[in-house]
Amino acid sequence: MLILCDFDGTITLEDVTNCIWDHYHGPEWREWLLPDYRAGKTTTLQVMAAGFKPIRAPLAEMLTIAERHKTLRTGFHAFAAECRRKNWPLYIVSCGLDVYIREFLPAGIPIISYEAELKDGWDVRLPADVSLAPGGDFKIHALERLRKLHPNLPTVFIGDGRNDFPVSQQCERVFAKTGSTLERLRREAQLPTVGFETFEKIGRELIRD
Repeated sequence: MLILCDFDGTITLEDVTNCIWDHYHGPEWREWLLPDYRAGKTTTLQVMAAGFKPIRAPLAEMLTIAERHKTLRTGFHAFAAECRRKNWPLYIVSCGLDVYIREFLPAGIPIISYEAELKDGWDVRLPADVSLAPGGDFKIHALERLRKLHPNLPTVFIGDGRNDFPVSQQCERVFAKTGSTLERLRREAQLPTVGFETFEKIGRELIRD
């Protein structure tokens, strides 16, 4: 099976971007960034770009902030190892930033995420090899590419957020963090969903099948 897994709030217990923004902007960023996003007026990429552009701290300083919240959800390392043993392709597909995601994960797990570079503030962009049509969804685009690399495999998605909902609708099996926005949206849409608190549960469910 082909497994796509979100990062912030899914692999990590806390959303790392939120923690970075809380540090540099204070909690007020929720008032000037989230309303238009929740109303569908801005994209995830636009929100990330707007949130990181005012930050001029060097990477080392920003990673120090991220490190304070570097707690991975129970069972992730064992889950990743089991995927390798079972030859299940595992990809991290995230609207977070490559510059901090790499610092959290064991080597060898491929990451598809937004990229960032410090210029006049942090510039957030799509990966160089990704081009989205207007209204295109980054995670759905990643899923379509991965299906071409791994044809005929059933797809599993693991996530927690609002921006995980569209891609989750394209996958055969979906695990949503218990109590998350993704779980709520899927329950409201009456879509089959398995709630989870640890990766141990996900591993048991997949092995049982």
